[in-house]
Amino acid sequence: AQVSAALPQGAALPPPPVPQAPAATHEHIDFPSNQTHLLLAQLGIPRGHPDYAALYLGNQILGGGGFGTRLMEEVREKRGLTYGVYSGFSPMQTNGPFMINLQTRADMSDATLQLVQQLVGEFLEKGPTEAELERSKRQIAGSFPLSTASNADIVGQLGSIGFYDLPLTYLEDFMQQVQALSVEDVKVAMNEHLRADGFVIVTAGPEVEQKPLPPPSEKPLEQPSSVPEH
Repeated sequence: AQVSAALPQGAALPPPPVPQAPAATHEHIDFPSNQTHLLLAQLGIPRGHPDYAALYLGNQILGGGGFGTRLMEEVREKRGLTYGVYSGFSPMQTNGPFMINLQTRADMSDATLQLVQQLVGEFLEKGPTEAELERSKRQIAGSFPLSTASNADIVGQLGSIGFYDLPLTYLEDFMQQVQALSVEDVKVAMNEHLRADGFVIVTAGPEVEQKPLPPPSEKPLEQPSSVPEH
């Protein structure tokens, strides 16, 4: 309070304009590499949206929580198609993007893209399982205290609360909201803001003959694709 009281006062900037949702497209960029980079994106939510907690929890199950997510399990662990695949909402003062990104074998990039879209579609159709929901809740509860574990972390949280005009009780509210969510809550929120066929897709890699995907296996024949090239 003492530091902020010494700062000059001024008028707040107007909020940024709300972006228009882009049409679903697929653009390929020819690029000389061994792997193809896949980026899928569509418009998400602003930071203060009431569905933020449900979307955060849902994304942690789909592809935002590292190992054990739907995308990582099906694309890396069972098929060895990538070193890592990640999804995430990036809420801003206005609607920010939801993105999925990965790099995979160039000769299986088309089929890998179809697999990712299929997995998103299945997640939206059926929602998470109860076991996935409870596991993700435990992970969030265990890791969330680390977000205020140092003075720098606390300053970052306070900066976000001020910048996005969140309530001062945000940290407590968020944890309570996450723990109260049901499978149906997450399913409804994800379907409210995402469409399986609504992605803007950009792929960058070489033009090579495409091969079909290997079948899923607990011990895939292929090792996960190497560390990303670019």
